[in-house]
Amino acid sequence: MIFMANLMHFNRQDNLSMDLLWYMWAGPNSPLFGKQNMTTFERYFIADKATHNENPNPYYQLLHNEKFVRKLLGAFGLDPDTSHVVNGHTPVKKETSPIMANKKMVVIDGGFSRPYQKVTGIGGYTLLDNSFGMQLVTHEPFISKVAAIRDLTDIVSTKRVVETEDRRRTVAETDIGRKIQVQIEELKQRLQELKK
Repeated sequence: MIFMANLMHFNRQDNLSMDLLWYMWAGPNSPLFGKQNMTTFERYFIADKATHNENPNPYYQLLHNEKFVRKLLGAFGLDPDTSHVVNGHTPVKKETSPIMANKKMVVIDGGFSRPYQKVTGIGGYTLLDNSFGMQLVTHEPFISKVAAIRDLTDIVSTKRVVETEDRRRTVAETDIGRKIQVQIEELKQRLQELKK
């Protein structure tokens, strides 16, 4: 309730900001939304599937294009040789790989939501990234508690290696590690000043 009251107060004071927020969420040319329209209402209330189409923007046609993904990474100041685009909220259809563009694009939203499991055939993905490399875990759908107890089953997961590191990454090589190193140097400098 407090959030809604603040939102209403915010809306009264600055309609432009609210309009921009809504547009970024579901506007036909929004770079965040990525579709021409949102058909949640139609899918719930209209049986005609022709009204359910959401017409994705060109980004979704370029997900498999390594040159495009490398250019996208570079536009954000990232090294295309060591970086990846991790894309969520995009169900990966059956028989389609979630690893695209020569392993530069990884789509991790594969169907946790039960309605999407008809499209994806799986129960979703989990991306694991550590000092050894990157793995994508595919989860089978969870049927029900009753079936799990009756059949003594659990969610079956399959790991797929996306990329391995030639040598393990260290904390010092991460953004946080570099910040810690700066703090260490500052502390050493202060310690030297105190010793004088």
